[in-house]
Amino acid sequence: MKRALVRWAIGIAALLVIDIVAETLIFEWLAWNGTTKNDWFFMLWWAVVLVWTIHCSLRIWQSLNGSSD
Repeated sequence: MKRALVRWAIGIAALLVIDIVAETLIFEWLAWNGTTKNDWFFMLWWAVVLVWTIHCSLRIWQSLNGSSD
């Protein structure tokens, strides 16, 4: 279970770094902040966060039920 939690935390941290870089550097460079041009990124980003969380939750559930990790 510990490994699954660590993987989840590392994955979420990486996703947050990607989001921060996109918002502070890329969207500013493209002048997309405050426009609807970046909506596709946020929809995709939240979908990836949801899939990552569900995937890791299933791995944690399996490890709690005695399956090998």
